[in-house]
Amino acid sequence: MAPLFAHLSAEQARTYALVLASAGIDHTLDQHHGRWAITVPPDERRPALSAIAVYRRENPIPIDRIAPPPPPLRTFSAIYAALILMVTHAAVASDPSRPALVDAYGADARRIVGGQIYRCITALLLHADWGHLAANMGGTLLFGTYTAALYGWGVSWLLILFSGALGNLLTAFWHGADHHSIGASTAVFAAVGLCAAHGLWRRKTQPPGGWRAWAPLAGGLALVGWLGTAPQSDLLAHLLGFGCGLAVGSAYVRSLKSTYAWPVQSAALGVVALGIIGSWYWGMAYRG
Repeated sequence: MAPLFAHLSAEQARTYALVLASAGIDHTLDQHHGRWAITVPPDERRPALSAIAVYRRENPIPIDRIAPPPPPLRTFSAIYAALILMVTHAAVASDPSRPALVDAYGADARRIVGGQIYRCITALLLHADWGHLAANMGGTLLFGTYTAALYGWGVSWLLILFSGALGNLLTAFWHGADHHSIGASTAVFAAVGLCAAHGLWRRKTQPPGGWRAWAPLAGGLALVGWLGTAPQSDLLAHLLGFGCGLAVGSAYVRSLKSTYAWPVQSAALGVVALGIIGSWYWGMAYRG
């Protein structure tokens, strides 16, 4: 028998053994002081090395560095987010000056382009009626829960708020004028984009990789097409919200080390609260 590899970890040895077995190559595993060696018949050494090389090209991450994804976090933050939407709508709907409030805080493209950027956030909390609210509460509960499980109960809502507001901003600049919208749907589809980004980059950096890594992106686009094209819906805002979530999520997953530490999540949630409260006060300054 000719030596093929030595000093392998148990995981590497098992994986390479499976590759050789699938190629029909005889091999032997031997353990020495906690490390593993693989030997093959001399005439099989070249085909064995070729099979391993093909496997490693298709799976560039070294096997001993592959770690399973962290278990999903158990969080009920989406319930609180949905309740905030409901309380806000109830307060606005019961206010005699509701039309004036919608005019002052809704996503008016002309005014956003003119500098009233706060509307990109405040418009996410306003809804036309209870049916509109119910649909966005359902989306918040579903996709917000999943996003929070992936990114954490604080970071997730910071990413959702930022991506949703950015989607509203891009929508306003696309239209330029004569476009008005309200509702959390842009943020809901941003959450879909964040989920797709997390799945996409996790699959691209772990086996089997390849074309299967793009499945989360295809699934996210399918959800936009299924849920975001209802009559009277703002398809452009939904697409831009999804795109912003995908871009922001990809940047976060690829550039920053994800952490579920309590201080990080708390700080992110604090930024969310300051952003929302600050946007409403900014709007009050324009009203006053």
